[in-house]
Amino acid sequence: MIFLIILFGFVLRLISLNQSLWLDEATTALVAKMPVPDIFSKFLPADFHPPLYYLIMKTWTTVFGYSEISLRIPSIIFGLGTIYFAYLIGKKLFNKKTGLIASALLATSGLAVYYSQEARMYALAAFLVSCSIYFLLEKKWIIFSVIVALIGMTDYVSLFIIPVYFFIEQKHWKKIILSLTPFTLSFLLWSPLFFKQILAGLSVKGTSWWNLLGTANFKNISLIPIKFMFGRISFDNKILYFVLVTVAISLFGFLLYKSLKASKILWAWMVFPILAGFTVSFIIPTMTYFRYLFCLLPFYLLVAYGVEKTGKLKKIITVLLIIFNVFTSGYYLLNPKFQREDWRGLVNLVESKKTSNSVTIFSADLNTEAYLYYAPNAKITGREGIGDGYSQIWLVGYLGSAFGTDDSAKSKILALGYKELARDQFNGIGLVYLYENKQSLPLK
Repeated sequence: MIFLIILFGFVLRLISLNQSLWLDEATTALVAKMPVPDIFSKFLPADFHPPLYYLIMKTWTTVFGYSEISLRIPSIIFGLGTIYFAYLIGKKLFNKKTGLIASALLATSGLAVYYSQEARMYALAAFLVSCSIYFLLEKKWIIFSVIVALIGMTDYVSLFIIPVYFFIEQKHWKKIILSLTPFTLSFLLWSPLFFKQILAGLSVKGTSWWNLLGTANFKNISLIPIKFMFGRISFDNKILYFVLVTVAISLFGFLLYKSLKASKILWAWMVFPILAGFTVSFIIPTMTYFRYLFCLLPFYLLVAYGVEKTGKLKKIITVLLIIFNVFTSGYYLLNPKFQREDWRGLVNLVESKKTSNSVTIFSADLNTEAYLYYAPNAKITGREGIGDGYSQIWLVGYLGSAFGTDDSAKSKILALGYKELARDQFNGIGLVYLYENKQSLPLK
């Protein structure tokens, strides 16, 4: 049964796998093309992630290439592995049925499906954390030790799981400390770059980027349980959305209530990292829900235990939960509105209609990774490149509204005598504007 569940989860994750890369995924692709020394010297000091995922992708893409599908396959593999560990942990803590229910819910979860299709490190982090919990419960200390070191080299936020280890095995705290030796040594070696990353992150404090990273506020922490239930989807009709969220909270809340005494281990795993992250976010923002994907597995294990405690209703509730998950996953997978930024569509339009004397200008920060993934030789600049020597200007409003730079860029272009000819909307990106000035001179 568990392998049928994993197979269904695999098929679900193949749907719409070739959708356009968004900005961060394109960053993964461009980093994977860099020489390894350049990854460490030129990219990682300005990033805020350890190197393991990028090194895995460097190896993977060398063999399988850089297509959208190829870039996302590793995350599918990690996501399927997490489904299997949901079963193993559920069987270890409770029984086989609870493990199967939890794995079925994780296999169909809208949030799990979404990030199993993303060429980023969050599926890997969730997989490694689930591995670490299982091997800690099994007291396989060497394997546990290696996995914790790998977590430390994958994602910083996932390290909030470390205090939970001591809660799980309080009697073996000395062995846990000893098992943390490889992690400690590897992190000490990594620490010079880590501190550079911290300084680079703090340098954007007070800018629009700072708020986008996930500051500590009620909205960001309340989004975590909502996204755990609904995934990435939402509804334009706010009344309908409120009703559905209320119903979902009531059902999942009831099942979590039934599991209050189920396992302190799972409650600690689900709650502590989020509270720790919220506290840290007053200094360095980390409160974006996808960073806590590794807390989704204990959420479903607790829900699965709650289902087991509903007696004769458990089969009905299990079916309803799976239907709900398949609906939320399907709504994302089949509706481009909830899929990733459509850079492929935007680049295909712009590059097919560009003249020899035209330029693409970004109205906000020069986040060109996704554009360059689809058009490596494109002529791109920021607002400072606006001038009167072009026959065409294509203005990309990506993040322009968030940064408050759209209007100033458009005003500057119009002041130079350009006329707006067209505008197009692209999912997740916003508007791209076409301006033309037939009287302009060729660039020198």
